[in-house]
Amino acid sequence: MSFKPGSVTIRQLTVADRDSCVTVENSAFANPDHRATPEKFSYRLTVCPELCMGVFVRDGESSSETLVGHIVSTRLKTHVIIDDDMDVPPSWQDSLAAAPASATFVADVGHQPNGTTVGVHSLGVVPSAQGKGLGTKLMTAYLEHMAQLSAAAAASPSGSGRTKVSGVALICQDYLIKYYEKFGYKSHGPSKAHFGGGGWTDMVYDVPQ
Repeated sequence: MSFKPGSVTIRQLTVADRDSCVTVENSAFANPDHRATPEKFSYRLTVCPELCMGVFVRDGESSSETLVGHIVSTRLKTHVIIDDDMDVPPSWQDSLAAAPASATFVADVGHQPNGTTVGVHSLGVVPSAQGKGLGTKLMTAYLEHMAQLSAAAAASPSGSGRTKVSGVALICQDYLIKYYEKFGYKSHGPSKAHFGGGGWTDMVYDVPQ
């Protein structure tokens, strides 16, 4: 894939990007057990799109943008990712539709609107765009965005419904620990998450307040 430096755009994702996210996920992760399902993308991009970002490029002289990498997240119950955080609430679409417009949709599993730690469930870049620094640009922009969300929440009046972001958590395989440490993430030891067969390490980034 060829693109000019000025042709790269990083922006918040919406549920309209769901199919593109599925394409990126399937391309970025060779192991199907490590991929988020289409339903998980639908759920996460619907209930918390403000926590999801993508990097888009214009290939050559094309005016159309293509999603080549994404970060898709939810808020967590605790400061690290557990299996419940990665689940999708049963019948979530019906529950969301039935909730009053002013209400916050809360379930036992999945996104926790009042959680102060954001958990990254999907960070992927398609193979043809890897090695070009796009993943680094995306993660850097994402962490800056989390700091901005937290600052906006702190400046909002009580009862506004905004919640600060104290940390960003993810799980990774051992060979990626040093990669995430470059961004300021710290290892919190073996993860209790069993997603994809387990064997993960908890990594947490403390968001500057």
